[in-house]
Amino acid sequence: MLVFVTRSSALLSRALLFACVTAFPALAQSRVIEEHRQSSTIDPRLYAGLSWRNLGPFRAGRVAAVSAPVGGGGVFYIGLPAGGVWKTTSAGQTWYPIFDDVKEISSIGSIEVAPSDPNVIYVGGGDIITGGGVNEGNGVYKSTDAGKTWRHLGLDATKQIPTMLVDPKDPNIVLIGAQGNAHAKSRDRGVFRSTDGGVTWTQTLFVDDSTGLQKLARAFDTPSVIFATTVAHYTPPPPPGPPQPAAFGGGRGGQQTGPTSTKLFKSTDGGVTFKEITGGGLPVRLTGKMWVAVANNTNAQRVYVIGDWGLYRSDDGGATWRQMAADDPRIRNGQGGYNCGVYVDPQNPDLVYTLNTASYVSRDGGKSFTGFKGAPGGDDPQQMWIDPTNGQRILFGYDQGAIVSLDGGTTWSSWYNQSTEQIYHLATDNSFPYWVYGTQQDAGAIRTRIRGNLGAITPLDWNPVPGWEWGTIVPDPLDPNTVYASGSGIVRITYPSEQWINISPAVDASRRLRTTSDQPIRFAPWNQHMLVAGFQSVWSTTDGGGHWTQLSPDLTIRSDAPAPPAGGPGVPGGNSAIQSMSLSSVTPGLIWVGTNNGLIKVTRDGGKTWSDASVPGIPRVERAEVFSVEASRFDAAEAYVVLDLFRVGDYTPYVYRTRDYGK
Repeated sequence: MLVFVTRSSALLSRALLFACVTAFPALAQSRVIEEHRQSSTIDPRLYAGLSWRNLGPFRAGRVAAVSAPVGGGGVFYIGLPAGGVWKTTSAGQTWYPIFDDVKEISSIGSIEVAPSDPNVIYVGGGDIITGGGVNEGNGVYKSTDAGKTWRHLGLDATKQIPTMLVDPKDPNIVLIGAQGNAHAKSRDRGVFRSTDGGVTWTQTLFVDDSTGLQKLARAFDTPSVIFATTVAHYTPPPPPGPPQPAAFGGGRGGQQTGPTSTKLFKSTDGGVTFKEITGGGLPVRLTGKMWVAVANNTNAQRVYVIGDWGLYRSDDGGATWRQMAADDPRIRNGQGGYNCGVYVDPQNPDLVYTLNTASYVSRDGGKSFTGFKGAPGGDDPQQMWIDPTNGQRILFGYDQGAIVSLDGGTTWSSWYNQSTEQIYHLATDNSFPYWVYGTQQDAGAIRTRIRGNLGAITPLDWNPVPGWEWGTIVPDPLDPNTVYASGSGIVRITYPSEQWINISPAVDASRRLRTTSDQPIRFAPWNQHMLVAGFQSVWSTTDGGGHWTQLSPDLTIRSDAPAPPAGGPGVPGGNSAIQSMSLSSVTPGLIWVGTNNGLIKVTRDGGKTWSDASVPGIPRVERAEVFSVEASRFDAAEAYVVLDLFRVGDYTPYVYRTRDYGK
């Protein structure tokens, strides 16, 4: 995500009025301003002179897919969870987007450049499941001019395509691995094969209506032999009641005993047919995500697989297996499968790389490993591409961005040159020039001045904030040296020391407070000393978290929800909590809240009394998340809400407005 200059509607209005003053003579100014006041729309003359500029941040975000032309010098491609496809022609010195003309999707799951024609690129839509979030695509896209233009090739219902292979000699022969719809059973999952460049597709591997394809792999010098791994990719409709915590890494959950959907398959005819591989030394019960790699120069006999259960190696094409480095837990899947991968050098079958929160390398065929790239605390490598003709040429996709090495990992390009981060929330303080704050996925909170000291805002102007990667961040309106951030408690950050302390009322465990990962915190417009926080109830403090006052009962209790078990550990709201909150700038004491189980509540007296303002008639509303509620800046009775039902596979946009306090 690119952060552009904008502060709030109120600040924008002031900016627009300033633009008006500087652009028109006095008489024209008065006339335009008066017309603006009487109109429900903003006169475009008021902002005609304004332009957007990119503030960053310039350190990139998570990379979902990587590929490059074989032997292609400085050309590399990356796919992003929500930012399309980007390209470098300078081995990572600069990057630029090439997928922006495709308006239907922005989430990418896989990229593959045809080895025999660097102008032919296939892209699969849909990112991995992470923390319960689902970024879906609409099938396959193809470029025949190195990314200048794109054509849609269908397979829309596959939803997520995390892997694909293009034949080394024929750019028209392509295999894609599809996970399918996570919320509905379907046949639109497994392996699909095309021999005409994606004009038509034939399904060549289908396990069942709940199992998705995770990884396709082959040896570049033996393209007829292909291995495939599968994983569970269906979440049954949730039962009535409050939401439950989501699995983090994807491919998780289900029964703890018995069969699983994690399987290994092999094809010896280029992906036309597949047979399952079991036994031979593999774990009896495979679970979670599984990756596979096949070594060159072995006639596809050397194969590596990795999962939650460790690294296994076969030297006979998958007939028999042995566990490698069994005493090294660093090399197996990390964070419940969020980090998963094994790769092998194209010249040396004993040179093996694995991915956890850092990456590791073995030079003895997997017997022992040492650190390769990344901090063990969580740089979080995601995807790796090694040139099948030159093991020195590597593209690495991290949670922090894409990096390129042309010398086998001795040196790397920077990830501080890609404005691709995903930002949860923005805020500004009242200093001059003011600071812009953001909470960014996988990379923590960050801030920059609105004006750089080097003639432009550069990576040197951004600095980390001791907040969390998700959650809300708000500067103190009366003291720009004090900042509050949620996501892991509520921390108060003090500048210039950058010291922080958790001042959340939830520190008192007896209160049994619950939050979402995106906990809302706001300062009250009518009392700039008052910080308000949403749990399952609303709380406020006027002394920086020294003391807290409860402003509401549990607002997440649904009248149609079953009662909790008598004497059990549960509470009436279950795992529900306040998802969004807005404090009126029109009327003191007016607070709107939305919950992650479909409720909307409002108080007009600072929390003394609350009324229900929930939207009627929404299907499965108890599973809806009220992702945003926004009080009008002009009318106390007016508010806007956005509800999301993605957890039950409903992607209908639910956007509503009230002008009577939700009645």
